[in-house]
Amino acid sequence: MPVIRSHHLSAILTVSPRFVSWQEVDFLALLKEAVSAAQLTAVGEVAHTFQPQGISVALLLAESHVALHFWPDLQKVAIDIHVCDYQQENQHKAEHLAELLTAKLTDPNLRAVKATDPAPVWHYLSASG
Repeated sequence: MPVIRSHHLSAILTVSPRFVSWQEVDFLALLKEAVSAAQLTAVGEVAHTFQPQGISVALLLAESHVALHFWPDLQKVAIDIHVCDYQQENQHKAEHLAELLTAKLTDPNLRAVKATDPAPVWHYLSASG
């Protein structure tokens, strides 16, 4: 009987100040570009803007999903990446997506100035059955 593996990566990142004015469409475009570069397949999308502030966007992937939740007042994003191995191994694609999103969203120069912001840390969970 085949085994299915599930890979989940998550992080809370401090983002560059340039993202404070971004809208749903901007974050969706960023996710789509990164997903494509990681060789994953977007098959659907959803977005919501909260009042008075905050944005959540998600892409449904052929491999599972990726979601980004943005708090502009805190300059923080929470990102969840979930991929499954069904007919191929996808863990390396999820890890590449995490690297791409970290590079696109964070400002290493800002982290060097603001010592209270730790370097981006991704948490990984794997399950199989």
